[in-house]
Amino acid sequence: MRAYAVAASLARVADEMVGVAVVLLVLARTGSPAAAGAVVTAYTLPSIVSGPVLGAWLDRTAYRRSVLAGGGVLLAATCVGLAATVGTGPLVVPVLLAAVTGLALPLTSGGYSSLVPRLVAAERLGWANALDAAAFNVGSITGPALAGTVAAVVSPAAAVLLIGVLALAGAVCTGFLPRVDTESREREPLLRTVRAGLVHLVRTPPLRGATLTTVLGYGSVGILATAMPLRAEELGHGRPAAGYLWTALEVGCLVAVALLGRLAAIPRPERTVFASTAVFGLVMFTWPVVDGFAWTLVVVAVAGLAEGLALPAIMSTRQRYTPPDLLAQVSTTGASLKIAGYSLGALAGGWLVPAAGPGAAMAVTAGTQLLAAGLGTTLSAARRKLVD
Repeated sequence: MRAYAVAASLARVADEMVGVAVVLLVLARTGSPAAAGAVVTAYTLPSIVSGPVLGAWLDRTAYRRSVLAGGGVLLAATCVGLAATVGTGPLVVPVLLAAVTGLALPLTSGGYSSLVPRLVAAERLGWANALDAAAFNVGSITGPALAGTVAAVVSPAAAVLLIGVLALAGAVCTGFLPRVDTESREREPLLRTVRAGLVHLVRTPPLRGATLTTVLGYGSVGILATAMPLRAEELGHGRPAAGYLWTALEVGCLVAVALLGRLAAIPRPERTVFASTAVFGLVMFTWPVVDGFAWTLVVVAVAGLAEGLALPAIMSTRQRYTPPDLLAQVSTTGASLKIAGYSLGALAGGWLVPAAGPGAAMAVTAGTQLLAAGLGTTLSAARRKLVD
C-alpha cells in the first residue's frame, strides 16, 4: 500500500494541477476566459461516457497496471501538446487534446481505488481506504498550490510541463506495483459487462443511495468555484485568497481521514456517507455569516473535518456491496458521475453567484448537501428494485 500511495498520489497531484495550470496557460496566451473554460470542460466532460466503459475493461483485463499507467502517459503527452499548441493555432487543437485525455480521467480516481481490495487483506481494508483517501487529499492540497507557484515563478507553460513529469512518474511507479488477480469475463461482450455494472449500481439500494449523495453533494460544491473568490473579496482579501479557503477545506478533510478514516469501514458505511454529507452542509451554513477571513478559514476547516469521512466511506460502500468482478466499473462510474456533477455545478455557479451573491450561493450549496443526504438515505432504505 505504501507503493500504491506513491503511485496514486503522483497521478492525483498531476490531475489536480490541470485546472489551475492549463487555465493560466490559456489565459496567458489567448487572454480569453471562454477559451480557458472550453479546454477545462473538454478535459472533464468526456468521463461521463468513458467511466463505465473503462471500469468494465479494468474488470476484464489482466493488465490493470498497464491500463492505469497508460492514462499517465497519455496525460504527459497531452501536456507537451498543450504547451506547444495553445495560442499558436486554432483553439480546436488543444480542446481535442484535452478531450482525448479526459476520456482516461476516471482511471486516476476510481481506477486506482479499485486496486485497493486486491492489495491488502480484508481486515486491513479500513486502513487502506483511509490511506487511499489521504492520497486524494494530498493531491487536492498540493496540486493547485504547486501549479500556481510554478506558473508565477517560472511560467504557466512550465507548470503544464510539470504536470506531464508527475503523470509520467506516477505511470512508472504504477508499473512497479504487484500484479493483481482479476476475474476473467473475456467471453462476455464488453457492452454486456458495462450493462451488468450499471444495473448492479442501480439495483443495490445502499450503493445507489450513497452514489446519489456523493454526486449531488460534490456537484453542488462546483458552485463554490465561483463563490469562494468573491467571498474572499468581500472579506477584504483579493480573489486569489480563495486558494487558502480551499486549502483549509482539504486540510480539514485530511485530518479527519488521518484520525478517523478507519471508522468509515463500519458494517453500514453508506450511513457514514449520509451523516458526513449532512454535517458538512450544516457547518457550511455558517460560512456566509462569519465575519473576518481568519474565522472563515476556521469554519471552512471544521467543515472539512465533517466532509473528510465521506470519501473513505464511499470507497467502503462500493467494496462492501459490489462483487470483485464489477468493482472497477462501479468505482469509475461513480467517479465519472461526480466529475460530471462538479462540472454542472460550476456552470450553475457562474450564473447563481453573480445573480444572488456568494453568500446566497454558499447557502444553496449547504442546503443541497442536506438534500443529497436525505435523498440518499431514502433511496438506500428503499427495497424496490428500479431495474427489471
